[in-house]
Amino acid sequence: MVFRNEVILTGKVAKPPLRHHRPDGSPVVQFVLELNQVQGASEAERKSRVDVVAIGRLAEAEPGLLEYGQPLLVEGRLQERRWKTAEGRSLSRIEVIATRFQKAE
Repeated sequence: MVFRNEVILTGKVAKPPLRHHRPDGSPVVQFVLELNQVQGASEAERKSRVDVVAIGRLAEAEPGLLEYGQPLLVEGRLQERRWKTAEGRSLSRIEVIATRFQKAE
């Protein structure tokens, strides 16, 4: 059996993106994608948010593509990051490492 780690999501850019560079100089853009869930659920259940990270050439995408409220289709893979706070508390976050994104209609 072959296991695959692929996701395709459509949603809206929920916050302005954060752009920075990794220590090796490669560009990074991080943003939050808001997804709409099944109708009939409560307001809290209808909306969920996913953290998305793009690295390298993809992070240099035209700035207008990642504006607040922009409908977006994102393809990528899931990744879990784990770290410890200064107080020693363990934290983790699951995010999408984008391989492609485009304006959604």
